[in-house]
Amino acid sequence: MKPRRIVFAYRRGQIKMGGKFMRVDQLSDIARAHFPEHYEITTEFVPRGRYETQTNKFLRACRGAVVIFHKSAASNLEPETRAKLRPAAAGICVDHLDIVVGPLEKGFIDVHIAASRAGEAELVRSLPRLAAVPGTQVRHLRHHADPRLGKITAARLKSVKPGYFGAAGNVDDLGAFPKNTLIPEYDPADVDGFLSAFSQSNLHLCVRTPYAKRSYGALSTKPFTKGFGAAMVKANVLVNRQVHDAIHYLGDDYPFMIPESSANAIAEGVNKAESAFGTDEWKRGLDRMADMAARISPAEVARELKQIVDLF
Repeated sequence: MKPRRIVFAYRRGQIKMGGKFMRVDQLSDIARAHFPEHYEITTEFVPRGRYETQTNKFLRACRGAVVIFHKSAASNLEPETRAKLRPAAAGICVDHLDIVVGPLEKGFIDVHIAASRAGEAELVRSLPRLAAVPGTQVRHLRHHADPRLGKITAARLKSVKPGYFGAAGNVDDLGAFPKNTLIPEYDPADVDGFLSAFSQSNLHLCVRTPYAKRSYGALSTKPFTKGFGAAMVKANVLVNRQVHDAIHYLGDDYPFMIPESSANAIAEGVNKAESAFGTDEWKRGLDRMADMAARISPAEVARELKQIVDLF
């Protein structure tokens, strides 16, 4: 059987970004592990247009393949190179992740990929401004949790231990968190050390005040990655209902869903979690988290990716 080829394409400025690591490197590994044998999956560097030798090499690698550009990687190519790629590739997709790419030339993109249900809805609203032609689609490709978290054994904690695993700029005030909150620093030189800290908290604080609107090409929506990480280490989360996809995955009645991201709401939510620790309510929360972990498993991610690839 003739190989079905898939190319994940990225540019130089994305090499050290976490999004590229997860949605190019890890996602391609997931596809290799779960796709049928006749699918050939590669990652390719997108050169800047003035490097003719590298550009021709990229075009050859993409011939007959479904090409999935990571975010803005396609903008590295000159318009005339994209014009050559368009008929040579079997299909062209853009994984927007957390930005709105383009517009590029009308009809260049076949499928706009969204990493969350909220992002999917936002891209659908944006489609008329993305130089789309009839037949252009927006498709959801769920984000995954870092597979390395699945190898970490959750600590046996005798009480609630809050933890926050993210950038300080994503919350209004870190001072609103309880004083005993675990907040490990992210060190690119010791990623395993950072990830191992996930298991030392059984209540991950996933509060976020969403962006009011899109700015400078950034989507106002984000995948629920902090929640996915918590699910991998069998922890509950404290999350405000405005966090994108939290209700989609956990349900409107998840026991540790708070109405907003204010300091008072966080304090009340933590108090409720402490009172519920070890009870059926705490277990009900963990059951929802386990269900979410199953829904973002590598097999489920690969299934959704294959549905996109098989459009061509």
